[in-house]
Amino acid sequence: MKEKAIGLDLGTTSLGIAVSDSLGLVHHRKAFFFPKKAYRRAIAYFYSLVEETGIKTAALGLPLNMDGTEGESALRSRKFKEIVEADRPDIKIVLVDERLTTVEAYENLRKGGMKASKKELYVDSESAAIILESYLNGKGETNA
Repeated sequence: MKEKAIGLDLGTTSLGIAVSDSLGLVHHRKAFFFPKKAYRRAIAYFYSLVEETGIKTAALGLPLNMDGTEGESALRSRKFKEIVEADRPDIKIVLVDERLTTVEAYENLRKGGMKASKKELYVDSESAAIILESYLNGKGETNA
C-alpha cells in the first residue's frame, strides 16, 4: 500500500486538486477558484478537503524556472506551505518540482479528446494529478 496524498497546483486564481487512494492511484480531480490573490480562501478550502478526506500529506507544485531558479510563482507556493505549516503542523506539505506540468497537462487533455474551450477549466486539476503522481513515484520532490 502507498501513502494517500493530495496533489496541489496553486495559481493566482485557482487551486488544482488531485487525490490518491491507498494504491497510489489518482482518482479524484477538481479545481477550486478564488478571487485573485485571495490565497487564504484556497488554504481554507484545502483545510476542508483535509478534514473531508483525512489525508494529511500534500504534494504542492513548486514552479521553478527552466534554469532551476525561483520566481514569483515559486514564492507563492512557498508562502502557502509556510502558512499551512504554521496553522496546521499536523499536515505535511512536500514541494514538488512542477516544471513543464502545465504543458504535459494540456497534452493529456488533448489526447483525451477534450475541446479547447474546456481545457482551461481542467488544466490545473490535471497538473495537480501530474504533481501528485510525481510525488507518489518518488520523483520531483525538492530538497528545499
